[in-house]
Amino acid sequence: MITMGCDIGSLFTKAVMMDNDNLVAYKITRTTGNLGEEIDDFLSALSREAGIDRKKVDCLAGTGNGAELIKSADFLEDIITCLASASAFYLPAVELTIDIGGQSITSILLSQEGEVENFMRNDKCASGSGRFLEMMSDKLKLKFSELNEIISRSNKPVELSAQCGVFAESEVISYVNQGEQVSNIIAGVCSTVANMVVAQARRFSNVNSYTLTGGVALIEPLVKTISEKLSAKFLPFPHHPQLAGAIGAALLAGSE
Repeated sequence: MITMGCDIGSLFTKAVMMDNDNLVAYKITRTTGNLGEEIDDFLSALSREAGIDRKKVDCLAGTGNGAELIKSADFLEDIITCLASASAFYLPAVELTIDIGGQSITSILLSQEGEVENFMRNDKCASGSGRFLEMMSDKLKLKFSELNEIISRSNKPVELSAQCGVFAESEVISYVNQGEQVSNIIAGVCSTVANMVVAQARRFSNVNSYTLTGGVALIEPLVKTISEKLSAKFLPFPHHPQLAGAIGAALLAGSE
């Protein structure tokens, strides 16, 4: 069975194609104001890259903040269920999925059967999210792809006292004006994000294992800091972590 899953997030749109639950191809693009008009072309481009006629797709599931823009979807599913589905499929032993998305951090507690037992999201403020990191990186004139290498140069990460994005931005600017090394500033920003993630995850007691999803999970120093502070075992998501929502949608499409 050939399925597609599309996750329209606040910052990025992700789509995957699966053949009998095997990932065949994926595509990621920036979410724009014109996406509603472009989403069909985006999905068709994915089909071409996969070498599979889109007419042969048995089911397309949509998820994410902008899921309603996917007019060709056979059904829509909430992102919490999709993230849980992907995590449980690849990591049957995982108990907690922590998604660091574009606008929020979401922790999802899973049952032994891989079902959602409970979840927590800090969606009232973008602090600690992908957008938060993007804002701070922009102020430092850094590209996301550079962060791993630049953070590795840090010898003394700065401390940010503010968790609010606006106030944290002011602190970052202040450090720049003081002549602080960029590597130490961005390392401090990542440490702040890690602390927010850990604080939320610790609200779920007696968790023995967790995984991280979302594009921010590609920042290795941040992942390392989280793993050092959480007593639970870290189980890496086996595919590009930013694709988890789309993969979960495609897996659920396969069960329709």
